[in-house]
Amino acid sequence: MKTQLEPRNLLLRKLPKPQMEELLSSAELVHFNLREYLIEQDKPIHFVEFPESGVISVLTQMDSRLIEIANVGNEGFIGIPVLLGVKSIPEVAFCQIEGSAWRVPAEKFRQMLEEAPELKSLCHRYLATFLNQVARNSGCNWTHTIEERCARWLLLTHDRVDGDEFHLTQEFLATMLGVTRGGVNLAAGILAKANLITYVRGKITVLDRPGLEKSTCECYGFIRRYFDETFCL
Repeated sequence: MKTQLEPRNLLLRKLPKPQMEELLSSAELVHFNLREYLIEQDKPIHFVEFPESGVISVLTQMDSRLIEIANVGNEGFIGIPVLLGVKSIPEVAFCQIEGSAWRVPAEKFRQMLEEAPELKSLCHRYLATFLNQVARNSGCNWTHTIEERCARWLLLTHDRVDGDEFHLTQEFLATMLGVTRGGVNLAAGILAKANLITYVRGKITVLDRPGLEKSTCECYGFIRRYFDETFCL
């Protein structure tokens, strides 16, 4: 579908204009609702999505629970397995905060990777930052307090949404952090008592961004710096 819209997605914006327009000529702008799946476990991946807004979670199954390993906003894309020539994966990706994305058929994306070296280079650089986020989140979940991890997650989400408010249930946040709802209540309560956030009826409002950055561990800063140094060249 031909489009004249200027994308908000950072990866698309970094492409030379002719290549961006060629990729988007086969794209469809789609809306994702909360918990809508983009990638399902062990099922063929037919599309690559470049988010314009919202947040997408990538999760892995641990025993009977899904645990988030990374999330993606309008800085990157969903469909790394297609980049690597893989047809399916045991992980899932679904919408954590509703938004929209440019949806490109996987076959068109593979064709463009062969024809447009700039696209392949950008996707590889983004892949490096994604893998860094996965590794850092894994270590953080084993090492740092729930409060620090909650602050890290809220900051990463805040980076990817418009404004200071976003909707998130306790159950969903517990899944993202791999903890119980009681753990979420404790961590969010500490941050709320410090007047860094409010958390009422599933709506989080960031009140003090600098204070939230001071409350998190070094992982948030490490993830951001690596992204800026590797992708935002």
